[in-house]
Amino acid sequence: MQSSREFFEYDFSSTLFPMETCRFLIVNGAPEIGVHIQRCLSKSDEDNAYQFLAQTRVYASKPRNHLRRTVKLDPVSEFFLYDVIFRNRSKFRKPFHNDKKHFGYRFEEGKPIPATASYTGYKKAIVAYAAQYDYSLSFDVASYFNGIYHHDIVSWFANLGVDMDDVNALGTYLRQSNSGRSIDCWPQGMYPAKMVGSDFLRFIEQHHGIKSSAVVRFMDDFVLYSADQDKLTEDFYLIQKLLGQKGLTVNPSKTASGDVVAAKVEDDIDEVKGRLLAKRRKAALFAYLDDFESALEEIQMTDEELEYLRELLKSPHLEEEDAELVLSLFRDHPEEVQPHLTHFATSFPHLAKNIWSFCKHIEDKDFIGEMVAAAATYGGLQEYQLFWFGWALQDYAISTKYAPEIISKLYNHPNASIISKAKVLEISDNRFGLVEMRDEHLVAGRSDWLSWASAVGHRNLLAVSRNHKLEYFANSSPMNHLIKTIVTGAT
Repeated sequence: MQSSREFFEYDFSSTLFPMETCRFLIVNGAPEIGVHIQRCLSKSDEDNAYQFLAQTRVYASKPRNHLRRTVKLDPVSEFFLYDVIFRNRSKFRKPFHNDKKHFGYRFEEGKPIPATASYTGYKKAIVAYAAQYDYSLSFDVASYFNGIYHHDIVSWFANLGVDMDDVNALGTYLRQSNSGRSIDCWPQGMYPAKMVGSDFLRFIEQHHGIKSSAVVRFMDDFVLYSADQDKLTEDFYLIQKLLGQKGLTVNPSKTASGDVVAAKVEDDIDEVKGRLLAKRRKAALFAYLDDFESALEEIQMTDEELEYLRELLKSPHLEEEDAELVLSLFRDHPEEVQPHLTHFATSFPHLAKNIWSFCKHIEDKDFIGEMVAAAATYGGLQEYQLFWFGWALQDYAISTKYAPEIISKLYNHPNASIISKAKVLEISDNRFGLVEMRDEHLVAGRSDWLSWASAVGHRNLLAVSRNHKLEYFANSSPMNHLIKTIVTGAT
């Protein structure tokens, strides 16, 4: 991997809210965006109008109707974060101690380590240490990414030995992109953000006061091991105080000693269900790892297990985790899942991206269009579902007879957000009234996601139909001018 742009492209589909607007602009205009970023960081009077924009709040769905609060970065801020971390990737190093280590996100042999590879290492370490020590204690940090303090990130970055120009640039970005708020400032679901989140906590396992024989960490999930339970307790107190110095706390509901509960649950079920539970736990990590495709390679099903799942599909009370497992493992049998997809799409919000991915294996695009149109009628849909239904529309259903109905339902849904609407507007098809919808935003004199997505959505229009509208659009802000320059230059 040779460039920040390649890093962005590598990670694009794994992010929570991947926007085609960002991909088109970064792929076709990385140098222009780089110049824009330098003007945002400049202190000259002529660049006063340039700055990092406040970011748009979004909510990704998590299991059991929970929400993950984060932000969707605009194209300039998104490229800045990939660029500044890529250029400093060598600063993210391996753990120093064999028995005090973390697994997570960094570069190795010139490429980002896949999340599933790191997690596999983490699980192997847990198994090895569990066999070696009598006592263990596991816990995680509550609302970790939302709780990291702006100035602590900047100080950590400086302590890595990064050039001070990049340190100051990151500080400027954090201050401006979060409108001066010092917490809840760090984005989620992006590889560079995960690299920072993973490395930021390494001060815990490196602390001289830790007495446990082994410390294993994946991002903010910790497991301590020792032959002496008192040492685990002492370390737990110490770690809570160390986290407290950063304004962070441990999540009480996730704190557990050993693996007693999991062992008891699996003792009470049949053998096939036990094997499926183990595989289901892997499937439950997909949303957390944001690496759905590569994670599938680690799970293989026996004929007996497949038959068990077929029976499970017939249940009127299928659990969310089982639905996730079905979507993960029945890709070679899409016809068996198709009758259930609309129910999955409306009942399990956090599976919206999994459903989009599963649809790649369905040859009948009219079925996908009908399914998305039916699901979009449900009034309780959340932003994450509406966004990924927009991707399903773009990738599978735009040429079906259901496209006009889907566009109307997604765009006018009572829970539609700025980002879910922008997802519809950035689709480069020029039928179904999309041109007129985009024109409305382009001539409104605004600089926001709806106008940016509309400009990129116009990319396949003939220049004579497009450019005069983009000229007016470009006058509203430096960001608009940048987007107009890239769109007209690339098409």
